[in-house]
Amino acid sequence: MEPVIYPLTPEKALSILDVIEDYGVVSVDVDNAASLLDDMLESNAKKLQYARRILGEGNVDKAVLVVRDNAGILVIKMENVVEMRVVVRDYRRLIEDLSLNAG
Repeated sequence: MEPVIYPLTPEKALSILDVIEDYGVVSVDVDNAASLLDDMLESNAKKLQYARRILGEGNVDKAVLVVRDNAGILVIKMENVVEMRVVVRDYRRLIEDLSLNAG
């Protein structure tokens, strides 16, 4: 299955991250080239909390929801330093609730 990409505005990405738990978070990965803290976080909840804090401090350069292999992956890149990936189980409802359109 070819991936389907849903482009997101920075504002939409932030709003999704605020409610992402409602869609069944499977995993969270945060890579921050300017910090080692992201490597020490173990739970998805702590990683999401860290991601939200970091997003509040900078600008989102690119945000997309990628649907591939029966998974929805929210990808947010910030200032070429931070990349966040959140895999959600109920991506179909997320797409519907937020009226996302493939780009």
